[in-house]
Amino acid sequence: MTILIAGILSISSEYYEAASIDGATGWQKFRYITFPLLLPTLATTTVLNVIYGLKVFDMIYAMTNGGPGKATTEVLYTAVFKKFGTGQYAIGTALSSVMFVFMVIIGFFMIRVMTRNEVKE
Repeated sequence: MTILIAGILSISSEYYEAASIDGATGWQKFRYITFPLLLPTLATTTVLNVIYGLKVFDMIYAMTNGGPGKATTEVLYTAVFKKFGTGQYAIGTALSSVMFVFMVIIGFFMIRVMTRNEVKE
């Protein structure tokens, strides 16, 4: 939220003033000024949230300890931490490396898709 607020505050008020002079409505100001100028910020926050969602472990494990019948364990726990816990360090390291590459690929494509029509000032 802080990043989005900073992105909104970084938009110059001259754009909104010019749009008001041209007779733009609030929706048009949002659609043609605010949203396009916020796309780089939205891309950054979306990528950060997706990466966080893929690697979240501590909160789920602390709150549920795996849940009823290990129902709330997620990919990172089952793939990586279980291997480290059983002494299979090579497999755990390989799986964490694959997870890293997977997150980099997802992040790259998300940024590419979200910033392809980026507005240049």
